[in-house]
Amino acid sequence: MNFSIIIHQILILGFLALIGVIATKLKVITEEIKNSIATIVFNITLPALILSSVSNVELNREILFNSLLVFIASHVGILLLYITGKFSRKLIGIDGKKGNIHVIHTMLGNVAFLGYPLFSALFPGGEGLLYAVIFHLTQDIYIWTVGVFEFNNTGNLKFRESLKHLVNPNIIAFAIGIFMLAFGIRFPEYVYNPISGLGKTTIYLAMLYIGAVLARNPMIAAFKKPEIYALIFNKMLLVPFVLLLLINAVSLVFNIHIGNIAKTVVVMQTAMPCMAMVVVLAKKFGSDDIHATENLFLSTILSLATLPFLYFLINIF
Repeated sequence: MNFSIIIHQILILGFLALIGVIATKLKVITEEIKNSIATIVFNITLPALILSSVSNVELNREILFNSLLVFIASHVGILLLYITGKFSRKLIGIDGKKGNIHVIHTMLGNVAFLGYPLFSALFPGGEGLLYAVIFHLTQDIYIWTVGVFEFNNTGNLKFRESLKHLVNPNIIAFAIGIFMLAFGIRFPEYVYNPISGLGKTTIYLAMLYIGAVLARNPMIAAFKKPEIYALIFNKMLLVPFVLLLLINAVSLVFNIHIGNIAKTVVVMQTAMPCMAMVVVLAKKFGSDDIHATENLFLSTILSLATLPFLYFLINIF
């Protein structure tokens, strides 16, 4: 794999986000339109991307084995992020709502809005996206369990109510795709082409949304807050690198070899910048949505440097 591919893709994503920023500044994208974009992406284009990509993967024993390893490694990576966030909160001395956001944002990354477009471009053919979806589904479990537990320190959403969020259009699309994959079912061309084309719009809409979020929350003060840099270092460099070393160690000691695409996806998904949806959830639960926006703002900008650097490390190790 050419290292320049990820640099190129990150620059494309950054340019698309910049268009979203400019469009929002010019009031072409209003708050209502921004929210509508998020709804369209989550309920229409992302499911279309998942369904068309997953159902079209050429299934074999290696991909099945790698999928299992990605599922296990995803749990390990997310748990490492959570533990690191808890420890970092105590070490830095962040209390209350800001401390809750610190932990949640350390644990949860923008694995859909940024991860899906990135891996679709980086690994054409659907295999990379398959592993990205597995990581996303694993993260969803933690959002509506551990994440809700942390938010409940300031919010009032009941645990049982949170479980219903585990069933959403993306999970349904993934389940249908896996079913079709398992039984060798393929869409006819007149069905596959429009679904695939619709799914490909995800990269553009998702980055317009991220650009709109950043534009409506100009958090220049975030650059002066050391606790955000600590979060970014832990989330986007330290824990992913530790996970990379763990994967390599397990492979060496137990002779369990994970494919390069699978390893790259799971490590880089762990290193994604802070999750955009946490800003919305923080506001809903009465938490510190301003601090959540600062985390999102700075981590997204710095990911333009950290993701290529991590990709470089993956290829070295």
